[in-house]
Amino acid sequence: MKKIHPATKLTCTLACAALLAYAPAVLASGGGHDGPAVKVKSAEATVKAAISGNDQFTGHNDSHHFDGFQTGQTPTLTVVTCSDSRVHTHLFGMAPDNNIFVIRNIGNQVKNAEGSVDYGVRHLPTKILLIMGHSSCGAIKAAMGDYSGETKGIKAELDNLKPVIAADDKSGDANARWSKNVERNVDYQVKTALELYREKIAAKELTVVGAVYDFNDHYGKGRGRLVITNINGETAPNKIMDHPVLKELSRGEIVNHVGSLAPAL
Repeated sequence: MKKIHPATKLTCTLACAALLAYAPAVLASGGGHDGPAVKVKSAEATVKAAISGNDQFTGHNDSHHFDGFQTGQTPTLTVVTCSDSRVHTHLFGMAPDNNIFVIRNIGNQVKNAEGSVDYGVRHLPTKILLIMGHSSCGAIKAAMGDYSGETKGIKAELDNLKPVIAADDKSGDANARWSKNVERNVDYQVKTALELYREKIAAKELTVVGAVYDFNDHYGKGRGRLVITNINGETAPNKIMDHPVLKELSRGEIVNHVGSLAPAL
């Protein structure tokens, strides 16, 4: 497989860019879709699909594909994103193997996975910490409502989103509020990361990027866009566009991948 230059990886990552795969009713209702019902595979068919898919993967990648990461990993991108089954690394358009260190939980929260984020930032050659929310996030919708009937574990994770929801003035359309709260949550998680890694950011060893994977086209840039909404705490789109970390992008790429729906926390 052809190697990708680190600068190209960063450019692709920033220029190309959850309801859970399995979740209780309050989270599973967060998709905002009334489309046709999808037939769910049986357990046996699911295992068969996974094994068949792995056979295809190994068939397409010979043994040399794994040479570069036999004894260690060297990703330059750490991603904190949601557990939602609609959110996966293929949105970056590059092989994730040894390139992307991924941490997932409901609501793409830093505090809920602080040790994992620490590992990506402090023990791996990560230059970018990308905190990525997404359209129709079920965790955000759940946190906006009454989730008292949920399990202890889910309630504990959703409780950490209370500061985000507290910034919602509850005015206007419910779906518009939901979308704004997704972005507010990204800003809140970026703020948390800035506090945790201030010395690395000050030393210019790390840049924290906040973004929304917008498969609903709420930002008007097309379905599936990765929309950058925050860089190191800066949320004004015109200032984000001039940030040095975006210097390898064309002006058109920057315009297509920078936006905002919500005022800063």
